[in-house]
Order: sequence, then C-alpha cells, then structure tokens
Amino acid sequence: MKWLRKLFGKQELRVYIDGIRTPEQDEMFKEQLAIQNTLGFELNNNTQNWLRMHQIMLDHQNRIKALEQTK
Repeated sequence: MKWLRKLFGKQELRVYIDGIRTPEQDEMFKEQLAIQNTLGFELNNNTQNWLRMHQIMLDHQNRIKALEQTK
C-alpha cells in the first residue's frame, strides 16, 4: 500500500465496490446456485459447503482409485 501513497501522493484512498452484475455474471451465478443446490450445498453456509465440497472430491478420488485397481 505504501507504493500507492507514493504514486497518488497524500490523497485519501477509497475502495469502491460495485454490486451490479453483468448479464453474463448473472447467468454464471444462477448456474452456480443450481449446481450447488444439486450437490446439496446450503445457501449462505460457507463452512458446511466447504466440507461438502471436500467430501464430494474425496468420494470421487476414491471411486477413481477403485476403478484403477480393478484393471
């Protein structure tokens, strides 16, 4: 952050967050919510969703290992 102050002088730095989505971003967000709902994720429960995602990945990895061992 010090380099920003050197670049812009003593001006106060402000962060602007624009919550408006483009149509493409809105479509991707809707698809994300649909996928999360299909996989059993809970809306606004990031901790539970993190655990669920890793359970799904572990199950997938175990299935692949089992298939590789049967060959």
